[in-house]
Amino acid sequence: MSSSDNRFTLDARTSAFLVIDMQNDFLDPGGYFGQRGLDVGRLARAVNPIATLREALPGGMRTVFTVQVYEPDGSDDLQRVHRLKPARLTRSVGDVPAARGSWGAQIVPALAPRPQDVLVTKRRFDAFHQTDLELLLRCWGVKTIVFAGVVADVCVETTLRAAYVRDFDVVLARDCVEAWRDDDMGHTLAAVESHFGVCGTNAQIIGAF
Repeated sequence: MSSSDNRFTLDARTSAFLVIDMQNDFLDPGGYFGQRGLDVGRLARAVNPIATLREALPGGMRTVFTVQVYEPDGSDDLQRVHRLKPARLTRSVGDVPAARGSWGAQIVPALAPRPQDVLVTKRRFDAFHQTDLELLLRCWGVKTIVFAGVVADVCVETTLRAAYVRDFDVVLARDCVEAWRDDDMGHTLAAVESHFGVCGTNAQIIGAF
């Protein structure tokens, strides 16, 4: 694959579709972030493109969903682990998003995993960190990962970088990824195109197979 002219080819037998954190607490107005005044509509713009791409991907290609969860008592929350953290990430003690077992931690109904899909639960931004994701991908013979989901500059980019250093080729499905702010989204697109892989529209990705 080459990003020089944004043309690339993909093989369904060695590719996987990785959909990151499309959960109620991130995307639904009644979820954690919507109830706290954030514009979850920005993130929810990724739902329909992801659904469209999933339907159009070749049969037999693996789809993996990730969900970010925390213990309901907040014992594994990043807020408790880190003393130094950005002001925008500061929450009060006990104020836990995506609590394990909650409605907020579930994937939005429009993207509900199918029986053949795999669900990976993660505790940190990186979906490879202390999960079975890499083991599964290696067992399936996956060489290339197509990335979708939220939040672009946080869990998506962190996992994409982790994939790259594990020698997977990476494709960012730019129609299927969203961030809280335009500049955050722009930074992720620039980082991928400069250092890590290729960005493609749904049409480009479908046409690459």
